[in-house]
Amino acid sequence: MSLDNLVEMSNRYGGDEEFVLAGGGNTSFKEDGVLFVKGSGVQLADIRLEQFVKMDMEKLLDMVRCKYPADMSNSEREEKALADMMDARLPGEEAKRPSVESILHAMFPYKLVLHVHPPLINGLTCGIDGEALCNNLFGDKAVWIGLTKPGFVLAQACSKEFKNYKEKFGHYPQIVILQNHGIFVAADTVEEIDNLMAYVVDKLQSYVSEVPSFEVLAFTYDKDLLQSIKSQLKSLYSRNEEAAVLFSFNKQVKQFVKDIESFKPISKPFSPDHIVNCKDEPLFIASGDDIEAAFNEYLEKKGYKPKIVALQGVGFFALGENRKSAERAEALFLDAMKIATYAKSFGGVNPLNDELTDFILNWEAEAYRSKA
Repeated sequence: MSLDNLVEMSNRYGGDEEFVLAGGGNTSFKEDGVLFVKGSGVQLADIRLEQFVKMDMEKLLDMVRCKYPADMSNSEREEKALADMMDARLPGEEAKRPSVESILHAMFPYKLVLHVHPPLINGLTCGIDGEALCNNLFGDKAVWIGLTKPGFVLAQACSKEFKNYKEKFGHYPQIVILQNHGIFVAADTVEEIDNLMAYVVDKLQSYVSEVPSFEVLAFTYDKDLLQSIKSQLKSLYSRNEEAAVLFSFNKQVKQFVKDIESFKPISKPFSPDHIVNCKDEPLFIASGDDIEAAFNEYLEKKGYKPKIVALQGVGFFALGENRKSAERAEALFLDAMKIATYAKSFGGVNPLNDELTDFILNWEAEAYRSKA
């Protein structure tokens, strides 16, 4: 086992859109009391060894045992936890920012940890019956973590569950499935990581009754009118010449934009990744409605502009200050469609609640990741 194995594993999973999109997911490796963890804002698909952050394991584990004053506000607690996590960086690492999940990575007593957000697995984690079906499908091989704020709060919640698991089974869990978030897999070798992930994926693939289809369909909408709408949305979104508007249409998109009722399953975010890249809510415009009026009404209500605009019976548009930003929004909204489709097999969609959505929208850690 070496750091080269960590890089290979990270690049392989990071380059597969069925596991990771945009800057999502993170990985780590432990050696001699040092945690090598993915840097925030770095993409797993092309991460290099020097982009991992070296951290003091003991200091990170001290954070799990730490109890911040009860009278601290959420923002004060997050600020203190961030400062303590930064303090766990080893000398020479000060220019890097570690993944917000570094504490949880440190808690696993295994050399390697992989954390990803596969749409198939998130069909389960974002399903109404997710917890019950997770227990039925995986039994004692996996731990389910209920809806929890990411970062420090998640680490503390996992700490309690890990202790209970160890008392019951004599070892720490290797598969941890988090509601509206994703999956952690931990082991001492890459081969074992791969086997554990394949086990989860195979179980779920054999269970789901419907899979998403992005089959290309003949597009009959007036192409000149479509180009006019793209230009209009670009001018409404930004005066930046580099701003981009991307249009998406396929079999799955067609089903979701049929009408407002068909669109409801994807009208709320499923996970932090969707909020970071698509904001908390797409704009759906019914046939015949004025696009500019609807856009401005959204802006007045939210205080920011939509990243996704769906036009009934036509398709959806992803907006960004540059092409890369628009591509990320497009990819994550298509990912939401995959999750919503898979979730049908797990009791139907169960999006993030308003409280956690608001937390993510205003969380400094996610703002940093989005900017990076």
